[in-house]
Amino acid sequence: MKNKGFTLIELMIVVSIIGILAAIALPSYQDYTIRAQTAEAMILATEIKSEITGYYKARGSFPVSNKAAGLPEPEYLIGNYVAGIEINNGAVHITLGNRINAQAAGKIISFRPLTVIDSPSSPISWACGYASAPKGMEAVGENHTNIEVRMISWACRE
Repeated sequence: MKNKGFTLIELMIVVSIIGILAAIALPSYQDYTIRAQTAEAMILATEIKSEITGYYKARGSFPVSNKAAGLPEPEYLIGNYVAGIEINNGAVHITLGNRINAQAAGKIISFRPLTVIDSPSSPISWACGYASAPKGMEAVGENHTNIEVRMISWACRE
């Protein structure tokens, strides 16, 4: 009668393969989780961007601060994964925090208005994170983004 079953070596190989797959999958999953959490920053930025666009259309310049834009101070513009939102010369700087993954806590994602060069009455567009201004446009304000590229949306990477 032949013995059926796995040898110790075969079982160890299977366990090793599972360990390697887990070591590859967990960091990718964690990055995905952080990107999902930073999506809240994008949603909150949408409301703030519309306020800044309205300010620009009415005055022809960008607000220098939260107060100038008629918005609450940064510590009062918060969310589940956002610790504060600061306006600085038209740019929106969102500090991540509260319940966000510890790797992204305290990091910043900036949203900068894009204006058409030599045409101030053209519609305003926005660049987030590390995204650069397209040809014919210029970004307003400084980019304070310091979160790792792998942790933000694809739209904010280039």
